[in-house]
Parts: sequence; structure tokens; C-alpha cells
Amino acid sequence: MRKDLFRIIDQMIEDGETIRIRRGKLSVELTPKIVAGPANQQTRAERFDRMMAEGPRAGSGILDYDPADDSHWEWDPEAKFKDLAGQ
Repeated sequence: MRKDLFRIIDQMIEDGETIRIRRGKLSVELTPKIVAGPANQQTRAERFDRMMAEGPRAGSGILDYDPADDSHWEWDPEAKFKDLAGQ
């Protein structure tokens, strides 16, 4: 059965046609779809840059957002530790 199922799926991918399987009162449709692989995915830094370029979400209350000001993109851990140490 598994061999037949994979043969049918391979044929579906080759032809690009949808397959409908009926079991009792239910039916399932299998549709071939091209899914982006890892080579097409953005890196974590690219996703962050895209999110920052979109600006704040609607209703966030941030009205004076300037996308050209990238000072909020940097974080200096040493500054935080200096504040905690009272320096």
C-alpha cells in the first residue's frame, strides 16, 4: 500500500494535478505545491532588518518613529552592566 501511495504521489507531482481520495463520507485532496527550500529563506538578520524597515505596528502608540534613525538597533551590553554596577 505504501509503495502504491508514493507512486500515486510521484505521478501527481509529475502531472501537477490534484488527487482526491474518498474514505467513507470524507474526502481528502492532495495538491502539489512548490515550497521554498532553505536556500530561499531569509537569514535571521535579514528578517530583523525587514521587520525594522516596516516600522512600529499600527496602534503601538509610537507616533514619532523615524526609520532613518537606526540608533535603536544597537545594544551595548557593557553599558547595561555599567548602569547596574553604578558606574
